[in-house]
Amino acid sequence: MHTNDFQVMSINGRPQTNHGMQDTADVPQRGNRVIRTRFLDYPGRTVIHRHILNHEDLGMMSVLQIDK
Repeated sequence: MHTNDFQVMSINGRPQTNHGMQDTADVPQRGNRVIRTRFLDYPGRTVIHRHILNHEDLGMMSVLQIDK
């Protein structure tokens, strides 16, 4: 999510202890990450997506509507 930094809380169900803020993260193949973020400064629309072009066609992009 390029407008809000986030913390990675777990990778494939394993808790992560390094909760530094970041705006991109690698996701393991067939894996998952749990992240947490706060939307304080950017009301409006933003996207969350993967940087692989065919993923847009496969529905792996989402628009977030952030309201105050």
